[in-house]
Amino acid sequence: MIANYHTHTFFCDGQAEPVVFVEEAIRQGVGSLGFSAHAPVTFPTDWAIVPSRISQYHNEISRLKNEYAERIDIFCGMEADFFSDIMPSVQALYDGYTWDYIIGAIHFIGADGQLFCIDGPHEHFVEGWRNIMDSDPLFPIQTYFDVTRKMIREMKCDVIGHIDKIKIQSRPDCIIPYTHPFFRKQLMATLEEIASTDCIVEVNTRWIEKEPAKDFFPGRDVFSEMQKMRIPVTVSSDAHKPDEITYGFKLAETALYQAGYKTVMMIKNGKWEEKPIVVSQ
Repeated sequence: MIANYHTHTFFCDGQAEPVVFVEEAIRQGVGSLGFSAHAPVTFPTDWAIVPSRISQYHNEISRLKNEYAERIDIFCGMEADFFSDIMPSVQALYDGYTWDYIIGAIHFIGADGQLFCIDGPHEHFVEGWRNIMDSDPLFPIQTYFDVTRKMIREMKCDVIGHIDKIKIQSRPDCIIPYTHPFFRKQLMATLEEIASTDCIVEVNTRWIEKEPAKDFFPGRDVFSEMQKMRIPVTVSSDAHKPDEITYGFKLAETALYQAGYKTVMMIKNGKWEEKPIVVSQ
């Protein structure tokens, strides 16, 4: 059964209503589809769901669960940002609902009480990097993974989303590349932190054809180490359009299988369970 749990609709920054994603998922042979609206934050954005629409989002996904129960398993989740200093006020915006799962993610880092986005246009990242982090090529990497490890310890999310996404901002005149020993050391320390928890690592396929990453999050070169650490994984496309629901899945599962993984995680009967990886020979 194909499963995708990272899906964004027009309730946040996706480009279609949920029912369109459901119909397309069925057409693509998906048996388990999870919605993961960007959770609200305490400052204006053009990508997160606004608090006043959370009830509508939750009700709509619940309605689709019932309407399509005979054709596809549907789940209602959130992709929730973690912030070191303001997490209680952020979390209060989406508490009070029953979520099938939470994807924990880092989209902002900072220093001295100032934040900037790591997941937007490069020029915006560079502006924050220069003004807040004094153009230090290591500081953003250290901060990003420090905050990620704190999220793992404190947030207790089900899935860790796009764990090394800051690598999309790497340029020769900017932060260090993904291949740098310091980056690798920080990523491996974060994976070791995850290995001591029940968290699942998302293998995110969204950037496998985009520069400069052109890889999964996390990169395929750490799949073997993750497998040796017995870190469970789920493959997700981070779909913002219906036709992206299974984007890159065959490539991801093949790479995982070659690294030693035999299963990926999916939700069945309200619990995360292993699903065998089937790779065409």
